[in-house]
This record gives sequence, structure tokens and C-alpha cells, in this order.
Amino acid sequence: MNKNSIKYDNKNDYVDPLMGANHFTLLRWILAGLVALGHMWLLTTNYEPFRIHDWTGSYMAVNGFFMLSGLLIAKSLHTRRNMKAYAISRALRIYPALIILLLAFAFVFSPLFSNPGGAQNIYSGETWRYVLRVLTLGDPQGAPGGIFAGNREADFNGPLWTIRFEMVAYIMAGLAFMVGAVTKLWRTVFAFLAVQTLYMLLPFLIDVNTLPASILPLLRLSSVFLMGMVLWHAPILRNPRWWWMGILFATFALLGSTIVGELSANLALAALLMKFGLPQKSVPALTRIPDYSYGLYIWHYPVMQVVMWLFPDFGPFALMATSTPIFILLAGLSWYVIEKPALKLKAKFAIIRHSTQA
Repeated sequence: MNKNSIKYDNKNDYVDPLMGANHFTLLRWILAGLVALGHMWLLTTNYEPFRIHDWTGSYMAVNGFFMLSGLLIAKSLHTRRNMKAYAISRALRIYPALIILLLAFAFVFSPLFSNPGGAQNIYSGETWRYVLRVLTLGDPQGAPGGIFAGNREADFNGPLWTIRFEMVAYIMAGLAFMVGAVTKLWRTVFAFLAVQTLYMLLPFLIDVNTLPASILPLLRLSSVFLMGMVLWHAPILRNPRWWWMGILFATFALLGSTIVGELSANLALAALLMKFGLPQKSVPALTRIPDYSYGLYIWHYPVMQVVMWLFPDFGPFALMATSTPIFILLAGLSWYVIEKPALKLKAKFAIIRHSTQA
């Protein structure tokens, strides 16, 4: 068994829940819900009220997604050590559902909810350039073909901006693992501190407006992804004591508006995710929750945009009541029809690889 899978304390043996049942699926539901909740206010009032200091719930939820991703990617890399399987599994997790979403954009959203709309949008080069741009990790922002023209945010699917950074994180994590940069605790801590320090200090060193717009988001999300990878190497940090959490939250309360504000928020968030995501005794019902989180994340925004296009005077609560059942249904269909069958291909690939080596 991997040495990271078990931690011993002075009182009793503690089996690391990361190697078995955990509550991470429930946490991903909550994080996706926080992102959607923030957008319900942004799309109707242009202001997200759920915040501590200047850190909004949706902003920190994205950080939480990347933190969990870093932890689980580190686990995958260190326990499987198969780069081909790793690459295939990452592509299967992201691309099937994303392709279906973009086909829906081309054949449904763009023709029906654009100004001007119509079938000609299906054949438009602009439509398919947007599809190709998103699939090749380009910038998904913007309103191709006048989609949702007149809405407060004339944008097809703003949250897709994180998908390309997720894919970049997967690629960089794989390369870093291959060269040994994240194979040991001290190396991973060094990488985290280097990225985190650059992220915090860069705005004070140069005019960031002269940099490509993707640099700061890349540093931000890379830092929390690496924080998750550090958690893999340090099992004791995955079992935070309540007094640890108290100190971290007090630190955030005091320093949340300073240069270390986001770092203090991320440390408190990490402790919270580990405390409730990796309990010493898991609840069986919570470990069997279907993982709708990715579907919730990629479908909620265009559904909300359609509702606002049809009912521009809606407030956040009306938008919530109207859109939530629809995007949960679409997320469920995405999970059972697209994502879950695609993920089963990972196991088939592993079986084929094993049989060829036998």
C-alpha cells in the first residue's frame, strides 16, 4: 500500500479516507451550486452578494474545484503511474460532455437565442470557429453570432473559461510528475510556494495590464491546484483538527483584505474541504451520490441566459426557481448518458493494457 495512504497518530491508527469512500462528490455539488448561485445574482443585478471581504462564494468555489482536482490528480499520478492511461482518462472526463454542450450551442442555442438567429447560424463560420476555439483551449468568452444579445451579459457560457485552465493543469501536472518536480513533498511545496509568491507579488512588480489576460488566472488556479497536490503528500493535513480550522478562519477574518487575503482564504477552504470531504466515518448514502457537478457547472449558465433572454425582468429568485430544475435535469442527463458511459471506457482501457502485458 502507498505510504501516503495511512497516517498514524499517537492515540490510534487512522486509515486515510482518501484511499476509500469519501464525500468529495457532495462537496463538488456544493461548489457547483455556489457558482450557479453567484451567477443568479450577477445575471440579474450585476452584483454577487455572497462574499467575505472581497472574496465571493463563486470565486472561492472555483478555487475549491481546483484544489480537489490537484489532490485527486496527484493521487492518480502516484498510484497508477501510467501516463497514457492518465491522458486518456483526463480527456474522457472533460471532452465528451463539453462536445455535446458545444453541439447544443451550434444547433440549438445559436439559432434560437441570437439576434439575428435562425438556421443560417448553424452554417456560420463564426459558430464553428467558436466551437473549435473552445475545444482547442482557446478563450470561450464573447457572444458569437449575437447570442443572448440584450441580456445583461451577452455571453454564451462564461464559466467555460476555467475548463482550459483545468486542462492546462492536467498537462502541466503530468509533465511535472514525469520530470520529478511533484514526486516528493518538498519539491511540491517548493513549486506551490514559487507559483503562489509570483501570483501575490506580480501586480506589485509590473503593470499586469501589459500582460496577456490569462496570466493572473493561470497563476491563481495553478497555485490552488498545487496546494491540492501538497495535500496528497502530507496526509496529516488531510485530517485537520478543529483548533487548526479555528486559527485558519480567524487568520482569514483578520487578513482577508490584505495581500495574503486569498491565500488565507484558500488555506481555510482547504481545511474545510478536507474536514468534511474526508471524514473518519463516511456516510454511505453520501458516497453514492451521482456526480452531477461537471454537468451543473457547464449547463447552468446557458440555461440561465435563456431564461433571462425570455424574461428580462426576472430577479434572482425568479431566475433560480425557473432555471434550477432545468439545469439539474440537463446535468443528470449529462451524467447518465454521456459522462458515466465515457468514464467506463477508462476501466476498459486499463483492462486492455493489463491483458496485453500479461
